Amino acid sequence: MHTKKVALVTGANKGIGFEIVRQLAKHNFTAVLAGRDAKRVDEAAKRLRAEGLDVVGVTLDVTDVATIVAAAGWLTKQFGRLDVLVNNAGISSEFATGTKPSDLTMDALRTTYDTNFFGVFAVIQQMLPLLRKSASARIINQSSTLGSLGVLSDPATPYYGTNVLAYNSSKTALNALTLAFSKELAADHIAVNSTCPGWVKTDMGSDAAPRNVEQGAAIAVKLATMDNPPSGKYLDDAGEIQW
Repeated sequence: MHTKKVALVTGANKGIGFEIVRQLAKHNFTAVLAGRDAKRVDEAAKRLRAEGLDVVGVTLDVTDVATIVAAAGWLTKQFGRLDVLVNNAGISSEFATGTKPSDLTMDALRTTYDTNFFGVFAVIQQMLPLLRKSASARIINQSSTLGSLGVLSDPATPYYGTNVLAYNSSKTALNALTLAFSKELAADHIAVNSTCPGWVKTDMGSDAAPRNVEQGAAIAVKLATMDNPPSGKYLDDAGEIQW
């Protein structure tokens, strides 16, 4: 029987996800680094194992249910349970292109939702049997302050002008998913929360971002490791974000 806690992080072969894996492994987790490209996953996992960390890789494309089912089967055989699921995989093309809502293509909108919303739903659904076998499971959905309708509708906030429809609305939908699952899974003692890592220096965030990956990973790692985590909350380093 595997005695260490097990965490699965999607979209983890680089950026914030990679750092979350690193930090969870340093907290004595067996950290499972998931990504859609098998070669990149293997290389990323090897880098962290070279640091003396307990990290294994698994191929998982959140837009391909067959790979999610396969990953769940592998986790069942290897560990028999899952203690933490961090839904970190996310995309946006709008920040680079500056696409106006009226110019957004249906394909771009669907592609964003496939990863940022439908992919999260599919991963949670397939991993639930494993999470229910944990004594204190947590689901952490990487959202964004840009998913807050309260923030986006307030002209006084610095986010008001960031009018990127696909990304923002996909994170709003993700927050609704967080609330729905937090209510359903309360009886199973599974904490479900949305988090915002902030604007971080990654491929998506660009070098202009003020935060590094260590800072970006902090809120997810805190929820993964703390005793008696909250549930049904929308959080960043400073506390609660308005829905």
